[in-house]
Amino acid sequence: MRAIRPKDEQDDSPSALSTTSTLPRSTKRRCISSACIPCRKRKSKCDGGMPNCSTCTAVYQTPCFYDVDSDHRRKAALKRDIEALKGQNDALGIIVASIRSSTDAEVAEIVQQIRADEDLDGIAESLKKNVMLPDRSGAKSAEGELSNFIGRPSIDASGVVKHFGHTSSLSLVSDGERSPMHLQISDVWTRVTRDSALVEHLLSIYFCWAHPYYILFSKELFLDDMAKGRSKYCSPLLVNALLAVACAYSDRPEAREIPSDPRTAGDHFFSEAKRLLNEDESSNLTTVQALALMGLREASCNRDSSGFQYAGRCIRMLIELGLHLSFASTSDKISPTELEVRRITFWGCFINDTTWSICIGRIAQLPRNAISLDLPNVIEQHEQKIWRPYTDHGWVAIRGAEQPILSTILMRAMSSLSEIVNETVFMFYAPRERFTSKKLLDFYARYTRWFNNLPDGLRLGKVPTPHVILLHAYYHIVVMHLFRPFLKVDLTNSKISPRDICTSCASNGASLIGTYRQIYGLRRIPLIATHILLSTSIIHLLNLPNPSSAQDLALSITCLREISANHVFANRSLHIVIALSHKWNIHLPSEVAQIAYDLPPEVPTSLPDPQGSENGLAYLPSMPDNSQQQDNVTKDATNGFPFSAVVNSPRPFATPADMFWSPFPDHSVPLQAHQQNGPMDISAMLDVPNSNWDQLSRDGFRMAQLGDPVLGPSEYTHINGHWTQA
Repeated sequence: MRAIRPKDEQDDSPSALSTTSTLPRSTKRRCISSACIPCRKRKSKCDGGMPNCSTCTAVYQTPCFYDVDSDHRRKAALKRDIEALKGQNDALGIIVASIRSSTDAEVAEIVQQIRADEDLDGIAESLKKNVMLPDRSGAKSAEGELSNFIGRPSIDASGVVKHFGHTSSLSLVSDGERSPMHLQISDVWTRVTRDSALVEHLLSIYFCWAHPYYILFSKELFLDDMAKGRSKYCSPLLVNALLAVACAYSDRPEAREIPSDPRTAGDHFFSEAKRLLNEDESSNLTTVQALALMGLREASCNRDSSGFQYAGRCIRMLIELGLHLSFASTSDKISPTELEVRRITFWGCFINDTTWSICIGRIAQLPRNAISLDLPNVIEQHEQKIWRPYTDHGWVAIRGAEQPILSTILMRAMSSLSEIVNETVFMFYAPRERFTSKKLLDFYARYTRWFNNLPDGLRLGKVPTPHVILLHAYYHIVVMHLFRPFLKVDLTNSKISPRDICTSCASNGASLIGTYRQIYGLRRIPLIATHILLSTSIIHLLNLPNPSSAQDLALSITCLREISANHVFANRSLHIVIALSHKWNIHLPSEVAQIAYDLPPEVPTSLPDPQGSENGLAYLPSMPDNSQQQDNVTKDATNGFPFSAVVNSPRPFATPADMFWSPFPDHSVPLQAHQQNGPMDISAMLDVPNSNWDQLSRDGFRMAQLGDPVLGPSEYTHINGHWTQA
């Protein structure tokens, strides 16, 4: 038998070596992760050759191709899956981090986006921009950074967004790189009182009566930050300014600095607001809002010059923060919530600015063509909140009054109306071209289109909300002011009469305030009502031979008398109307005359000297000259009539026509003698000498018919308490 050799032994014989070396070595078939598509269909073996397998090329001579994504065992597919999971985790991480650091309102927005099945990557990308996460896109050139930064919003160390134009270099370095941040958050919103019940009461009064018309900030965000001690949308300055305004709507003694003196209502909160304003000169949203409120409060207290300065400072700070600009393409540094608050604040201040302009007869501080910001968005859940009347006695039930507040819808309508008013004011006080009757009618058409396009919720119903009533009254007054300078003329190419328009608007304005009075009373009516009633009273005064005008005048004067309880300016308005009746030698109806006799002496005002005023109403003799003031006070006390100074002054009687411009010979009287060469009179707007009849006729104006009562009250006599034509 042949011996069996161990496994590890080798045959070293020459024959064995030669046999081993000559046999070909077999190669094991390589495993592939996936076969090509043709081999799969044929169920043939595929070697996975790239780009073509040998089976397709050598054996079948057919095209060869692979499905890269069909087998997830391939490295490329696995890599893509890993990247997708990593991206999803990054998106979730950004969303969670944003929820942890955001306010409740911002968290609600994020949750709403998630529930709407929006793409998580898109949400995360938006949040990444808003929270300003580090940009890892790589280094940029100096030229690229310069082109990106110039003209874009700049955020300082405290998070305040400011705007610098392309001619400025202040935005190239952030405030954090220039100086350290000193952010102080006060635990107490006001030092004036520790009575939280009083503060809550004043807040309720303010948000019931003032806020729906003067919307300067987001009520929801303000109250949320106030409750949680955050200072982004609430500040001690804003709180004290708001409470100072609210005190005028309350009869509580605690709302007054001197409890027994109603004239001191809100003085303590206003003093605190001024202190805070002087201590902190930084610019931010809440300071803009507070300045607007402080301006309104000063005007209510008959300090119009001081109020005008606060309003002007508000607009200048607004421009500094770039609130009038749209940052849609560069809003990566501003959250959606802050963008919305900026819209609300800007348009509220813009409405306030145009209202100031139309009331005091001065140019608006911000032209409409400088604005690129969209109107505030309508949030349905806020609009459908029910408005209820609130007084010092709590919530009051008025049948039919409880209805959706529609505050943002009203604000959008007011903003659109204010855009037209803004252009009207610039047309009057800063004309760039000749004024014609066609331009006048074009503006009138724009006003009527605005009115006809009002949403249904802003139409007058059986029991309209207070702010809807004021919206309609304000509309009639701005239309009246469009035509009031032309009371003495007719339009050659139109049947529209400026006189008729003014009379109709004045009647509607007075009637609407009467409706407000009948439903809600006037104790808590906003300040704008005083201007509405002053404007209507002057037109009614001109039309006193008309019995309906006498009734409307009596209503306007009575309303002003009642409003003077919360707005001192209403008392001044009364003095202006009564003084005009003496200046024009017009006898007042008995009920109006009685109110005149009962009026208290007028408090000092900020009126400039009549000979140097640029205010269209400032010339009115609501105060005697300083040289005669002491003697006149003595005479007033003796006679019991507060306007003896006007009657006894050496000035000759004027006529109502003296107040209005006329382009015609023998009737040419500018607004006032001291304004003949002023930059803000109607002559400047028309850009033609008053006696140039031919040019004015070509512009579409002609003299009103003679015998019109507006041309002078001397055509009428007052016999036995009645007006009769001479």
